[in-house]
Amino acid sequence: MSGDEIMRKYAEAHGYEIGNEQYVCPRPLPCVRDEHGATKGQTVKQHFAKINEELDELKAAVLREVTTRNNLDDLADGVDDDTDTDIAEESADVITAITTLEEVLGIDAEMRDEAQRRVNKKNRKRGRL
Repeated sequence: MSGDEIMRKYAEAHGYEIGNEQYVCPRPLPCVRDEHGATKGQTVKQHFAKINEELDELKAAVLREVTTRNNLDDLADGVDDDTDTDIAEESADVITAITTLEEVLGIDAEMRDEAQRRVNKKNRKRGRL
């Protein structure tokens, strides 16, 4: 992959503009149905349980890789494509579960975007980005 392609993908993932092109980050979509397709309401407790379930799956994916490498520090040097995909998908599942809870609580996409902009600005100011 060329350097330009890497930068384009990074910009796309983070909602930046490059040249005349603007890349918009895909948003996680809240899950409005349960596993049976029903749109019945779930309790906040059930949403927290789903977040915990997805977070546990993410931890398991990362720990599988750590166990394979026998060293957590090696994981910081990157992972192979299969592991990267597993960890990325499990991370996206966690984000989606949290997004679903936010939606249920009345925090819509616009509010989530604005909150993320504030957090990004704060982290940029602190030199973390």
